[in-house]
Amino acid sequence: MGLTLPGLAQRRVLALVPALLVLLIGALAYGRAKSVVADVDAVNRSHAVIEGTDALLTRAIDAETGQRAYLLTGDEIFLDPFRGARADVSRHLDSLRRLTSDEPAQRTRLNTIERLIAERFALLDLGIEQRRSGAQTVATDHERMLVGKIKMDQLRAAIGNLQTQERELVAERRGAEKRSVRNAAIVVGIAALIAIVLSALINLTFSRAVEDRDTANAELRAMNVDLKRQSEQLETQAVEMESQAAELEATAEDLRSTNDELNVAGRAAEAARTAAENARLQLDRVLENLPDAASVFDSEWRYTFINPAAKRILAVRGIDGDRVMGKVVWDEVKQLKGSRFEAESRRAALEQKVVEYDEYVPELDAWLENTIVPARDVVMTFTRDITRKKREQQGAELLSEASRVLASTLDYESTLESVARLAVGDLAEWCAVDLVQAGGAIRQAVVAHIDEEKVKWAKELNRRYPPDYAGPTGVGAVIRTGRPEIYPEISDEMLVAAGRDEHHLAIMRELQIKSALIVPMIARGRTLGALTLISTRKGRRYDDSDLALAMEIATRAAIAIDNAQLYRSALAASEAKSAFLATMSHELRTPLNAIIGYQSLLKEGIHGSLNDSQLAQLSRMRASADHLLGLIDEILTFSRVEAGKEVVRLEEVELRPLVEETVGMVGPLAEHRGLTLRAEVPDGVLKTDGVKLRQILLNLLSNAVKFTEQGEITLRVRRDGNGAEFYITDTGIGIASENLQRIFEPFWQVEQSSTRKAGGTGLGLAVSRSLARLLGGDVSVESQPGQGSTFTVTLPNQS
Repeated sequence: MGLTLPGLAQRRVLALVPALLVLLIGALAYGRAKSVVADVDAVNRSHAVIEGTDALLTRAIDAETGQRAYLLTGDEIFLDPFRGARADVSRHLDSLRRLTSDEPAQRTRLNTIERLIAERFALLDLGIEQRRSGAQTVATDHERMLVGKIKMDQLRAAIGNLQTQERELVAERRGAEKRSVRNAAIVVGIAALIAIVLSALINLTFSRAVEDRDTANAELRAMNVDLKRQSEQLETQAVEMESQAAELEATAEDLRSTNDELNVAGRAAEAARTAAENARLQLDRVLENLPDAASVFDSEWRYTFINPAAKRILAVRGIDGDRVMGKVVWDEVKQLKGSRFEAESRRAALEQKVVEYDEYVPELDAWLENTIVPARDVVMTFTRDITRKKREQQGAELLSEASRVLASTLDYESTLESVARLAVGDLAEWCAVDLVQAGGAIRQAVVAHIDEEKVKWAKELNRRYPPDYAGPTGVGAVIRTGRPEIYPEISDEMLVAAGRDEHHLAIMRELQIKSALIVPMIARGRTLGALTLISTRKGRRYDDSDLALAMEIATRAAIAIDNAQLYRSALAASEAKSAFLATMSHELRTPLNAIIGYQSLLKEGIHGSLNDSQLAQLSRMRASADHLLGLIDEILTFSRVEAGKEVVRLEEVELRPLVEETVGMVGPLAEHRGLTLRAEVPDGVLKTDGVKLRQILLNLLSNAVKFTEQGEITLRVRRDGNGAEFYITDTGIGIASENLQRIFEPFWQVEQSSTRKAGGTGLGLAVSRSLARLLGGDVSVESQPGQGSTFTVTLPNQS
């Protein structure tokens, strides 16, 4: 090569060349080793990503399993795996974010996986909340299963894409790893060969410097020592590189083993996907057999699924359910365009929340309960027919309101009109009530419609064309037989048969009657009339449930009419009785007053003196007359109280004088029967009607004397700031417990036989209680047979 380095400086420069070569070789070896290590780290990182995504999918499945166990059992302990899985999922996501930080494409795929996991956990949380709140239904379970399946399929697909990319990266990095090991060995070998060649050239150059041979030899020996040391270092480095290569081979073996495990996991995932597909098919079968109408729409509102129940509803609307598959619902089902169903469906899809509502569909004559369940790209709707439930609810409300109206007054004709107006609406468009009059004739008492003008028109039509109550069918037949008539569908032939003339037929056709029913109004075995309901609503057909409801309304109305008639009869009888009693009492009082007057004249001796026997006879005559006069006054008082004609005259009453006067009036009768009569009364004033108070006390004291054979009778008075209480206690025969209230009934006697010992009308206690209640108080009794009785009169201090 012609290297010439004479002189000491040149030899020193040549001495530095081996050192520089060693440094160069070491730098090259370090760079290649670093590249190999980086490739190994990249391979390990790819395997870590694959393992992390597998663990992530496994924990997501564990969370779903825990949530399903809780939904099935309701036991909170099954949520522990769910909560642990959620924490593990977050930890695995953090690790994957670090491992894919230098791979933008993989980082994007990881973001998709993280979003799908968040949506799946949101669905799991929703199911748990519904289970806790009791809002879990079959429809919501189906919806969560379907949406959850979609989310898990998307999650598996995203993880599969990420793992596929990582496996491709592993293959690329394995190739890079092998290339790095091979290149490192080549570079180190070439560097060592160059070093040897350069060393030989340097030795050759040093041999030319003969004059400096010793020094050169010494320098060569030093250089040889250095080269030997460098060679040893290179050998050491070669051993280390062989060791690293062995480690890399072991790592590659581990990676191959991991790849085998991943293949096994892939086969398991494929089996899981097959099971999921089977579950989807099973869900389709469930929806097919669901009694509710179920439909599924894509994001463009095209039909993707319709079960048989939904097809039947479409058929009622004249639409073939098979023909609309894949087509936009709003274009195919014109009735739904602009309807509430469209508004609620779009709202559910926009807000991504379940919407439930009820609505009445006139063309179907049905109440439908709609549940709209949105998912990411689909909307599911479930429709249930709740017509029977709604009609039962409306019927119960109608019966309740009808009962309230019927019980509100005894004016049954106005009440019937109110009930007829209640029936107009959900139950019928027309309602009529025909009543049987006293002579047996039938008249239309009530006709009702939402439009009052139509009511006037119907009454005019009824006047021009009076109903034929003698016909074999219709209102007259129902009243005669007591059997209802129901016409689910009124045909034109029926209208032609019922028309009186062409004008009458035209009017009935104009009414557009679709269905009708007539039910009898029966109370206590008597048919009082008939209730007629007419529907003009398209699709409305009366059935047995409507007939039962109409029969119940008619029965309640009949009972109200019967009660009102009975009440009117009772009032008339009561008024006749009161009038009779007043008349008879007056007619009896007139001759009785004459008898008492003539007795007084005879006793005074105006027509001559009388002997003792004659005077005794006159006294007995007067006593009998006074007794009869008292009975007449008692009857008159009773008739006035019952007729509501008794007048209260309030005054300040001194209690002691009034009580002493009353006791003095009863005293001779008590003394005659050998009884002790005493009074305990404090001084005081009570504002009340003194005449009526005296009569109450007199009646009770007289009654006590009448039914006491021995002992005593006590009248005690207790006065307080609110009024006064009067206690009349006797030692008489007492009263049985079952008769304690009956003794206050008019004309009731303790002894009911014609040979009873005690006389009287049986009005004394009834009159006393009525007068006490008229004064704002009451009369009560405590008694036991054989132990006497205590009557208590309570009167307030009237203001």
